[in-house]
Amino acid sequence: MVLADEPDALIQMRRQGCADEACPIYSVSIFPDGTVVYDGRANVGVIGRRSGRLASGALSTLISTIDAMDFLDSALDCCVCPEAADPNLVTLDYRPGSVTKTVQHDQRCSKAPAALSALEKEIDLSTGAGRLASLPPRRDIALGSTASPPKR
Repeated sequence: MVLADEPDALIQMRRQGCADEACPIYSVSIFPDGTVVYDGRANVGVIGRRSGRLASGALSTLISTIDAMDFLDSALDCCVCPEAADPNLVTLDYRPGSVTKTVQHDQRCSKAPAALSALEKEIDLSTGAGRLASLPPRRDIALGSTASPPKR
């Protein structure tokens, strides 16, 4: 499943899922005016598009984090392990002015800089995408249990 690119977004993160398990597939786009657009596709708590606004100062904090990690100087495939059989890819785009930078990050690659995972968590937290993407815990299934779910 290919997630659409939002070319007018200042910052965009696309979680592309995994081949071997039900990893979340969603994107979150942050625009220069602080508008946020979440698009949940699969294995998430909220399917579809939702929009909102960043809290005051959150965009500045994200930009500072990106600048501090020298994101614009990262290689496109800096954070993907070629030997990974089942990658869990995240695509990060940053477009300050006329510059465009895209970095692919495999969350399962131990060689990837910790700063990328921290940035992804910060994007999820500040935009609310992490909350929207989280699947609620299932209370009707106990591991190793053959009991049927409770009646409603």
